[in-house]
Amino acid sequence: MKIPLAWLEQECGGHLDRTALLDALHESGARAVLDADRAVEVVPPPELAHLGSVRGLAAEVRARNGDGPTAPLRLSVLPNGLALTADEGIPGRVAAAVVRIPAAVRLPDAAADRLRAAGVRLTGTVADLAAYVALETGQPLGSTDARALDLTGLRLRAASPAGQLAHDDPSTPSPPPGAWVLSAGERTVAVLGRDTPPAAVPADGRETLVWAWWLDPAAAHPAPLPEPEPLPQPGTGPEPDTDEAAPAVRGHDPHSCDRAVARLVRLVTDWAGGTVTAAGRAGAAAPAPRVLRPDADELRRLLDPDTDLATLTSLLAAGGTAVAPPGDGSALHVTVPAARPDLDCVPALAGEAARVRGYRTLPRRLPPSAAGPWPDRARQLRGGLAAAALRRGLQQIVSPVLLRASEPLSTVGTPPGAEPITVHGRAGLRDMRVRGSLLPGLLGVVGRSLRHMGAAHLFELGQVPLSAAYGDESWRFAVVLSGSAAPASLVEPRPRTVGFADLNGLLRTVAGAAGQEAFELTPRPHAEFADGASFAVRVRGTAVGRAGLLSERTAELIDAAGERVFCAELDLDALGGLPPVPATVRLPDPLPPPAFNVTVVVPEAVSAGEVLQVVAEAGGTEHRRVAVKDLLQGGRVPAGHLSLTVRAEFVRTDDGPLREERRRRRETVLRALADRGWSGR
Repeated sequence: MKIPLAWLEQECGGHLDRTALLDALHESGARAVLDADRAVEVVPPPELAHLGSVRGLAAEVRARNGDGPTAPLRLSVLPNGLALTADEGIPGRVAAAVVRIPAAVRLPDAAADRLRAAGVRLTGTVADLAAYVALETGQPLGSTDARALDLTGLRLRAASPAGQLAHDDPSTPSPPPGAWVLSAGERTVAVLGRDTPPAAVPADGRETLVWAWWLDPAAAHPAPLPEPEPLPQPGTGPEPDTDEAAPAVRGHDPHSCDRAVARLVRLVTDWAGGTVTAAGRAGAAAPAPRVLRPDADELRRLLDPDTDLATLTSLLAAGGTAVAPPGDGSALHVTVPAARPDLDCVPALAGEAARVRGYRTLPRRLPPSAAGPWPDRARQLRGGLAAAALRRGLQQIVSPVLLRASEPLSTVGTPPGAEPITVHGRAGLRDMRVRGSLLPGLLGVVGRSLRHMGAAHLFELGQVPLSAAYGDESWRFAVVLSGSAAPASLVEPRPRTVGFADLNGLLRTVAGAAGQEAFELTPRPHAEFADGASFAVRVRGTAVGRAGLLSERTAELIDAAGERVFCAELDLDALGGLPPVPATVRLPDPLPPPAFNVTVVVPEAVSAGEVLQVVAEAGGTEHRRVAVKDLLQGGRVPAGHLSLTVRAEFVRTDDGPLREERRRRRETVLRALADRGWSGR
C-alpha cells in the first residue's frame, strides 16, 4: 500500500521525519520504502494489518510521538436489501453495495492530491472513491457494472471448474477449482485471495456493484496466494499502475470489509451526490468478544507504577476495549472486541495502553521486579564457590544429614559446647543425630577415595542446623584435600602429594569467588586438627571458618592413617554478610609514541632552538615533541662545530608500516638539514 506522506502528515498534525518513520516501520516488522519523498510504500505483516492504511499508520505515529490516539472514523450504517448468501464452512466474508452515481465524480482538491501522490490515476468514476477508501482504511475494494449481473443471485461459494470471471477479457485467469468466490448467478465477480481492480464504470446513473472481502489468514486455502514481489527501491522501477492487482492487506476481523463498504457508501453520498440502492453482507461472522481479567497492579507495574486506576481504565477504553471496574479491587474486566485478536494477555494490554498514551510519555525506568530482590547475593555466592571449586578439579558430593550417635566422626567440626540435635521418631531413627558440620560426611568418603583413586579432592555445599528451631540453619562450604596432587614426571619421579600450599591456594581462589581479598589464617586450636596446623579463617578480622591439617588420631578413624588430610569449612552466612571488596584494576602504562633520531653537526654560532625548529617542521611533528638528547664537542667533531643528537616523537597519520613512516620522516629531516648546509646522519 502506497501512502502519501502529505496525507499522513495531515492526520498526524505535523511534519514527519522520513528516516524515523522508516525505522519505526522496520522495527515493527513491516517492509517499507520511500518513493521520491512523496509517499511511503508499506507491506505490513498479517498481525499488524493496521499499518497498511493511513488511519492505522497515523495512530501508530501519533502514539510514538506521544500525541494521543487518532480521532475515530465516522462510518455510516449499511442499508439492507441486497440478497447476498454464503455457503457453510467458508472462512471468509463479503460485503457489497449497489450504488448509483448520476454524474462524473469530482473529489475535493485535498483528496485528489492525495490520490495523485499515491500514484492513482483519476477517472472521475466510482473507482476514485474506492481507491481513496482503500488508502484510508487499508481495505481494497472492487467495483463493476451491475447491469450485466444477476443481483438477486449474489452468493459466496466455492469455485467450479467451469466458472468464468465477470470480465470479458479472456486474458484474465479463471479462479482455480476449490477457491472461494463471489458469484452473481453463474458469473464470478471476485475471488477471495485475489484483488480485482475497481472498474471505471461511467457515472451516468447506471448501477454499480462495489464489494470488499475478508479471508481468514489462518484457514487452509486450496489456492495459496503468490508471495508479494520485493518492494522497488526509491527512484527505480515503473510508476505504479492501478490496472494491476496488488497484494492486499486485510483487517483483523471479518467486519473490516463491512466498515470499508460503509465508508465508501458515505463518500458516494457526500462527495458524488449519488444514492445507495441496497447493501448486504454474508459469510463468516465476527467471533464473540473475549473477556479478560488482568490484574490491575501487574498492568500498572508494566506500564507505569505511578499510574492510577482511573487513568489505566481510560487508556484501555481509548484503545477500543470495554473496561469495567474491578469487583474485588484487584482484577479488571476487559472486554476485547473481535477486531483485536492481538490483545490476549496482560503484556499485550499494557502495550496497547502505552501506545494510546504515547511511548514518549512513559517513564524511562524499569518497572520493579515481581520476583523479589534480585540478584540473590546468597545464591550467587554459593554458585560462585561451587564453580571455583570445580575449576580447581574438586569433586562435589552430597553427604547424609543424619549421623549415628555411635559414629566417632559425628562430632567432628561441631563447635565446642554445642548440644547435638537428636532425632525422636521411629525405632530406626532413635540413635540418629543431625550433623553439626559438613566435615563428618566429607571425611567418611576420604578413606575410600584414597584407596581407589590415590587422591581425595572433595567439596560439599549444604545446610547445617544451628538449633532445633524451624529455619535456624546456615549454609556451609567444606573442602578436603589429600593424596597425590600431580602425577609423576621427568622432573618429579614420584607423584607430588598435597601440601598446605594447595589448601592455601584453594582458599585464595574461594576468596576471589566470594568478592573478598585473601583470607587471613590465624592460629587457633581445634580438637580434630593437628597441633601447630590448626587455624581460624578470617576476613578483615571477622571469623568465617576454620582450616588445618587433620590430626593423626582423626585420620586413623577415617582409614587414612599416615596420610596428610587438609580440611577447611566456611560459614557462608558470615562470609556473605561482609561487604564485597571492589576489584582493583591496574591500567597498563601507555606505550611511548613512535620517534626517530638524527645527528647533525652545526657551527657553534647556530642555536639548538633553530635546529629543533628545522627538525620539527620537516618531520611533521609538534615543537614540544622534539628535544636534544646528546651534545658532543671536540674529538671527531671539527673545531668550531657542535654535534647534536635530536629525538623527534610524532603522531602517526597513516595505517602503513611504522618502520616505513619513521624512515620517510627521517629522510625528509635529513634533506632539510642538508638544504641549510648542515651535515646530518
